[in-house]
Amino acid sequence: RSPWGDFWFKPVGQAGAGVQVSADSAMRLAAVYACVKNVSEDFAKLPFKLYRPRASGGKDLVTTHWLYRLFAKQPNRWQTPFEFREMLESHLLLRGNAFCQIVANGQGEIEELIPIHPDRVKIELVDGGLFRYCVKDKNGLETVFVRQDIWHIRGISSDGYVGLNPIEVQAQA
Repeated sequence: RSPWGDFWFKPVGQAGAGVQVSADSAMRLAAVYACVKNVSEDFAKLPFKLYRPRASGGKDLVTTHWLYRLFAKQPNRWQTPFEFREMLESHLLLRGNAFCQIVANGQGEIEELIPIHPDRVKIELVDGGLFRYCVKDKNGLETVFVRQDIWHIRGISSDGYVGLNPIEVQAQA
């Protein structure tokens, strides 16, 4: 959700054919489902490689860093890396944004990335051009997170704060 309003997040209404268009309704179309499935699965199956640059040039593969464990082994307690990346990519393809709550330990190492459905997130602009994330849970209770607590991946954006929802932008097409 844009800090300047809900324009991009209001229901699109009816398309030219008189049909309500949303990410969920688009997924009921075989072509949309197949495209989202193919792209998100292809992204998810790519191997994760973490490299450390050498002072003399070149790079070394790193498998002992906490970031490697997070992205290549276990992003959270219930998802495999494949499932996690597939879900994030499908959020980007269908809604233009992907969000995760960052759970860190006392040393600042990220222990888990907890996915948040993009439809539950609203970005609010606060003083000085900063923003925060307001997340509603399934019961409608809202929790406010500062930027440092949320990993936000944006798709194509018109304002730099929020990705455009490709399904809603193309609803009339």
